[in-house]
Amino acid sequence: MNWKRVALLVAGSLVTVVLLGGALLTFLVLRLDVRGEIERNVEAATGRDLTINGSVGVSYFPVLGLRAQDVTLANVEGGRAPAFIAADEIDIGVELRPLLDRQVNVRRLVFQRPRVALEVDANGQPNWLLRPRVSTTPPPNTPPPENPVDVTRTSLRSVRINDGEVSFFDARRGGGWVVGAVDITTALTSLDAPMEAQGTVRYNDRELEINASIARPGDAIRGELTQLILNIQSELLTAEFRGQTVATSGELAGTVRASGPSLRQLASWTGTPLQNAVGLEQFAVTGRLTVGGGAYTFSNAGFSVDQVRGRGDFVLSELREKPYLSGRLELFDFDLNPYISGQAPPPVPEGQAEVAAAMPDAGQTSQSTAEIATVEAAPRAVDVLEAPSETPIDFSGLKAFNADLELVTHAVLIQHMRIESSRLNLVLNDGHMASTVHNVSLYGGSGRGRFEIDAREPSTRMTQDLAFTNLDARRFLTDAINFGGIEGRAELSLNVRVQGRTQSEMINSADGYAHIEVVSGVLHGVDLGGVATTIRNALRGELIAPEAQTPFQGLSATFAIADGVLASDSLSMNTTDLRIPGIAVIDLPN
Repeated sequence: MNWKRVALLVAGSLVTVVLLGGALLTFLVLRLDVRGEIERNVEAATGRDLTINGSVGVSYFPVLGLRAQDVTLANVEGGRAPAFIAADEIDIGVELRPLLDRQVNVRRLVFQRPRVALEVDANGQPNWLLRPRVSTTPPPNTPPPENPVDVTRTSLRSVRINDGEVSFFDARRGGGWVVGAVDITTALTSLDAPMEAQGTVRYNDRELEINASIARPGDAIRGELTQLILNIQSELLTAEFRGQTVATSGELAGTVRASGPSLRQLASWTGTPLQNAVGLEQFAVTGRLTVGGGAYTFSNAGFSVDQVRGRGDFVLSELREKPYLSGRLELFDFDLNPYISGQAPPPVPEGQAEVAAAMPDAGQTSQSTAEIATVEAAPRAVDVLEAPSETPIDFSGLKAFNADLELVTHAVLIQHMRIESSRLNLVLNDGHMASTVHNVSLYGGSGRGRFEIDAREPSTRMTQDLAFTNLDARRFLTDAINFGGIEGRAELSLNVRVQGRTQSEMINSADGYAHIEVVSGVLHGVDLGGVATTIRNALRGELIAPEAQTPFQGLSATFAIADGVLASDSLSMNTTDLRIPGIAVIDLPN
């Protein structure tokens, strides 16, 4: 017999056997309730009803495959969404050979357009914990199979989620979020081995790249503590988290490094916009982060926003649909003028995007003294050499967020005034700011007191109750009101209330009192001793001139303030030659 003929007959016989075997297997599978078996096994493993509304297909080569369409896994009883998971199609491929060794190697697991609804109920119970269903009927008296499949030896070589959607709703807070266009790829060699996942999601029309590593997926499935590394990259946020998570609550705890080009845009993107905020652009933060209960808790954190740098322990959450910041902050040298003038602060120099990564050493500041001393364009609250401004003052930034903070500051520039350091408590509530100043160092002296700004109405109300001691009077008064005529060490107390929309309106409405006392000083612009000697001397120009001066041992006055006019009947000045009592009127509006 021709050997070629023999080969053909043998090959033909083998093909026939394979075809017959395939036909027989297909017949057997079709006779079995594949849909029902799948639903029953999943329900037993998860404790949830599985429904396959579409067709079910089986393949045998090169892997044992199963494809089911229109699949839903039920939500918990009383859940908000009708299904916990719903997918247009699920495609599973299992290698045949490892099954003989009681090992399951899933070559592919593909979810097409899955929708996952994560929920936390009013009692804080999540819906994503899956527990085997407990049977109410006693098990049949049958021996276990001789070669059961070992689920601990199950591996997933390729898991893909295509065009998915994940939503989250917290009934305790009455809010949540939705991310779409979820495309994730991962693999799982063991429930006790690290699992890597990478892909992209879309949130509020912006794409995020995600890379995650879960140390022990089995722990996460059981709701136990597990290690997590998470990296996020997007247009508005670059972040790295290293720590641990508890799947039962979704809480995170670990170290974080995050930065971005605009804090305002990030806040708006995440659903808590900073209304009417000025600046708040480039930012960075490092430290320990705990996420839970709708709050982000930072400890031992360093941060930067614009050119402001600081550190502290604080909590960022939400109050009445606004960001709410609480805790303790220490701020290094910065210029406050851009934020109170409504003008954008200067951009962060190139190459300093993550300045928060390295905390300042003692004496190191975010801006040099020369940088924060350039204030020629900044207005003064009161300028005795200029007419009051009629330009409306915009305090709307006080409504951007709410806060309850203990603040420690280093050098701060406010208008033309430089505060060397301060310690205060500040509460900000929907445009009403109240602050208690425990200690402030400025111009060689110190101060304390309270001030309030109520910007809830178009006409802003301000209250100041402040006391200062041992000030360098000439430097202080020059920077505060543009008057450098008095030199010496000064004590000053103010209790003033103003109201209005412009500087002019506020000055015209000023009420309260003020007291000033200066010792061992000089009055510049006049020689009162010379004037008092003779009338003839009083007529000489050098006695009343910029270079003229009157040394004194003490100068004091208490002023009553009404409608912007200061009046005193207790003016007193003591020189070597004279004791001068008097009255004084200062008409600020005019």
